[in-house]
Amino acid sequence: MIIVRHKSERKVAGGFPAASAAAAASDSHGPPILDSVMDLLRKTYHGQIAIVTQNHRVVQVERKENFDPEELSGLIPLALNEDGLNLPVVRKRITEALRGLEFGQVILVVKKGRLDRIERLLKERYATLQGVYGDGI
Repeated sequence: MIIVRHKSERKVAGGFPAASAAAAASDSHGPPILDSVMDLLRKTYHGQIAIVTQNHRVVQVERKENFDPEELSGLIPLALNEDGLNLPVVRKRITEALRGLEFGQVILVVKKGRLDRIERLLKERYATLQGVYGDGI
């Protein structure tokens, strides 16, 4: 797992604002966190990149790379497929997925160097609900 953190994130208490990341999607320079995510996406052949948010802020970026035994032995070359990464469109979709996400994750699933799907995991907390034994749910 690779955790990416930038100096610019430390200036904002609690991480990089997800709303700002979403708002700056059209800016070619954009926030550094999106640049890092796009760079990780280019370097991933099989795996996932998870962007974790808490209180509408990006607090962590995780990269999980999966390897086929044949890939590790060198029988299958690991060449990135730039055709599967329409970068401006992917960047826009990532920021759309981040928009309004208070607690949760945006997960980018990459297969054979191509972006396969974007998953949006929403986490909600219910402080007033109680379980059978008086604890939360």
